[in-house]
Amino acid sequence: MKVTVKSLAQAAGVSRGTVDRVLHNRGAVKDEVAKRVRLLAKELGYVPNRAGRALAAYKTPIKIGALMPSVGNAFYQEIIQGINEAQNEFADLGLEVVLKEVEGFDEQVHLEAIDSLLKKGCRALCLATVNTPRLAERINELHDRGTVIVLLNTDVENTRRLCYVGSDYLTAGATCAGMLALARQDKLHILIVTGSRLLLGHNLRIKGFKEELDRQNIDYDIVDTVESFDSDIRAQQVTYKVLKAHSEINCVYIAGAAVQGVGSALIANGSKDVFAIGFDELYSTRQLVSAGIIKFVVCQQPTRQGYHAIKRAYQAVAGQLGDSVPDFITDTIIKIKANLERTVPGR
Repeated sequence: MKVTVKSLAQAAGVSRGTVDRVLHNRGAVKDEVAKRVRLLAKELGYVPNRAGRALAAYKTPIKIGALMPSVGNAFYQEIIQGINEAQNEFADLGLEVVLKEVEGFDEQVHLEAIDSLLKKGCRALCLATVNTPRLAERINELHDRGTVIVLLNTDVENTRRLCYVGSDYLTAGATCAGMLALARQDKLHILIVTGSRLLLGHNLRIKGFKEELDRQNIDYDIVDTVESFDSDIRAQQVTYKVLKAHSEINCVYIAGAAVQGVGSALIANGSKDVFAIGFDELYSTRQLVSAGIIKFVVCQQPTRQGYHAIKRAYQAVAGQLGDSVPDFITDTIIKIKANLERTVPGR
C-alpha cells in the first residue's frame, strides 16, 4: 500500500499540514515532532511525488551556495561539472546553485566569499575551503544557526558540518607510496610539492605517503617540501629551483594540483631519472603520463564529488535526510599510461 501524506500524518498523530512542513522544511515544528515524522517516513517507505514536489518548489525554492578556489585551477572545473549536473537534475524541484569562484587559499578571501553567498539567500553551503581555526569557527557558527554545511573535496577539522564529500586522502597518499616502493629499490631522495599547507587534504596526502614508506621500511629522506598554491607558474619556479640545488633528488611527489608546472620544471631540468607521481586526470596530466614524465596519477572522481555534495545539501534542506549523514568517499583510482584513456566509473 502506498504511503501518503495523509497516512503518514495518521501514523505520526499529527496534521497533514505538520507533515508537509516537516517534509518540505517549512515553518516551525517542534524538534521531537519533526524527528518522529521523518523517522516514520523512512520506516514506512514514504516516497514523495516528484510532480507535487516540483509544484511546491515553485513556492519555496532552495538556493545552495558553492565555494570553489577554482580561478586558475583546472581541477576544480571537474567538480563544477558535477555541481552543474546536480543543478540540472534538481532544477524542477526548486534547486538553484550559486557558484562563488575565488583564487587560491587566502583565509580572508574565503570568509568573505562565504558571507557573499549568505547575502544571496543561500540556505546551504558546499565549501572547498582552508583548514584554519577561523574557518572552523565560522562553519560551526553557521551550523548552529541552521545553515546546512557540506565540506567538499577537502575537510576542515573540528567542525559540525553535515558531512564531507571527497576522497580518502590518507589512502591516496599511501597508494602513491606503495606504488613507488614497487617501482624503486634504491634510496629515495624526495621533493614534495604540495598545494597549500592550509588544505587538510594535501596535508593528509603527505601524511599517508610518509606513513606507508615508514611502514614498508623504505630508505628515504625528504629533501624539501614546497608550496605551489596550485599555480602552474609558481610550481614550475619552485620545483626547478630545488631540482637545480639538489641533484640527488630522484622522486617528486606532487601532493596538490599544478602537475603541469612541475612537469615543465622536470623537462627544463632534464631530470630523466626522477620518478614523479601526482594526482588527478586532467588534459595536462594525461599528456605528462603519456610522455613518461609523470609515472602515474591517483584520481579522486571530482565530478562525483560535485554532484553528491549538491545532492546531499539539497536533500538536507528539503528534509529528506536524517540527523546523522555519513561522509561520501570517492574511489581511489590509479591511472598509468596503459589505462589512461579508459573511462572513470560514473556515479
